[in-house]
Amino acid sequence: MSKKKLIIFILISILAVAVAGSVIGTFYFRGVSRYKERFFKGTRINGIDCSELSPEDVCSILDAQISDYVLEVCGRDPKSPQEVAVLGRITPKDVALCRKDTARFVEQIFQRQNPYEWYKVDEEEWRDYTFRQEISFESEMLKAFVDSWEACVGNTAVEPQDAYLSEYLPEENAYRVIPDTIGSKMDSHKALPAIEKALYSMENQVDIECTGCYNSAKIKADDEALNALADQLNSMLGATIHYNWYGTEFTVGREQLGEWVSLQEGEPVLDEEAVVAFVKEAKKQYDPYGHSYLFRTSLGAEVKLKVKSGWVSDPEKEAQELIALIKEGAVTERRPVSSTQDYVFFDGTIGDSYAEVDLTNQHMYFYYQGELFLETDFVSGDVATGHATPEGIYAVTYKQKNRVLRGPDYESFVYFWMPFYGGYGMHDATWRRTFGGSIYLENGSHGCVNLPKKIAEKIYGCVETGFPVICYYYPQGKNPKDRVVAEAAGSAVTGDGQGNAGQVINESLAGNAGQAVNEGLAGNAGTAENGDPIGSDGQTEEGGDQTEENEIRGRW
Repeated sequence: MSKKKLIIFILISILAVAVAGSVIGTFYFRGVSRYKERFFKGTRINGIDCSELSPEDVCSILDAQISDYVLEVCGRDPKSPQEVAVLGRITPKDVALCRKDTARFVEQIFQRQNPYEWYKVDEEEWRDYTFRQEISFESEMLKAFVDSWEACVGNTAVEPQDAYLSEYLPEENAYRVIPDTIGSKMDSHKALPAIEKALYSMENQVDIECTGCYNSAKIKADDEALNALADQLNSMLGATIHYNWYGTEFTVGREQLGEWVSLQEGEPVLDEEAVVAFVKEAKKQYDPYGHSYLFRTSLGAEVKLKVKSGWVSDPEKEAQELIALIKEGAVTERRPVSSTQDYVFFDGTIGDSYAEVDLTNQHMYFYYQGELFLETDFVSGDVATGHATPEGIYAVTYKQKNRVLRGPDYESFVYFWMPFYGGYGMHDATWRRTFGGSIYLENGSHGCVNLPKKIAEKIYGCVETGFPVICYYYPQGKNPKDRVVAEAAGSAVTGDGQGNAGQVINESLAGNAGQAVNEGLAGNAGTAENGDPIGSDGQTEEGGDQTEENEIRGRW
């Protein structure tokens, strides 16, 4: 190559290099200039692709995210506190919510990139940057907004209810603790800290249940005082007192207690007046003493007699006993408190062992364990002197051997003494040679039932305290034996010209005598100092104050 050509080649090469360098330099510096105002490709900030975007554009995009932000506040449904509901939704405009210092943080990230090294950037590789975007909002606007929710001011919001005792539940015979209920009315002052925290964290939902913003019931279902009150009431309602009221059985239980036990002003109350009235009514119905019963005699007739023996209940004392048992919730069996002496229990029923004293016919039928054990004639109280033995249903008070019976005008020793009504009793009468018939009309006892000694001994061996003794007179004209005798006598004299013989026999056996006896029942048979009737045969005695006291105080 010639020198000239070489020079030309060199010049052309230099020019080419110069041109190429100029092009490359222009391209490079254009890149430097570009990335002095934009982020490199592959740049992400808080998850936003910032490639080729200016810091201002990135700030706009980041701040724009907040415009769609919503915070749901969840809590108790105002109408149904047991259910969870969205109480309100908070948007940026509701509380003037905005981001704070976005531009500063974006600028700090932008300053980290070197625009002169733009050509080194690998566009396939992401560079992620994050920063916490501070939030600001108006606290007063937030409080006013929350206070406007139905959960705070709505009429449908439910207040919590304390646990309480139910009304009396007849089907359960009990009071029950009704559990406390939760309320749905929210206290915004207690809920706001949790809501503010969620806003600062840009959370999308917050549950305020755990903030204590709901008022709780003051009395819970497990309250000791409330449950103790329920237990006390239910204990009284659970009382069961099964009575044997002198032979009549009944139970004081849920039927009465449901009416007597109540809750008044937070206290268990037993209607003690109702208990007293109940006991008095029971006494009236079930005390055998003074009640009338139809007794069927051994001759097949019925006589109406009053029970003049047996326990007499004390309603005042028994009511207090029953009140105490109910209050302690007792389940027990019981007999009522008696105002008479406790050594006799006679319920007014006869049973299969008893002494049947036919005062009209002066004849006794003694039944023992369902069998007719013996029969005997006797002599009862003297009708002419007003000492007729009173009729009624009685019971043996006690028994005693070798007793001296004393009265104003007599003193008699007996081997077997069995009183059944005050001073009236059954005993042997060794001074008599005959028994039965009409002796009692003018030569009777002072009121006692006089028996042959051997008969008295047999009876004495069978009777115990409470053994029934039934004494009766047949009403005039109602004596079954009179009719039998009259019929027999009438049959014997038929056709003999003695047609009135039957009538004569009737009158002699039961005519005026029966009338005299009936009129003499309320005679002056004698009374003790306390007014109890006594038989003159057994007015006083030898041997011991206790027995004498029994005679005076007893109603047997």
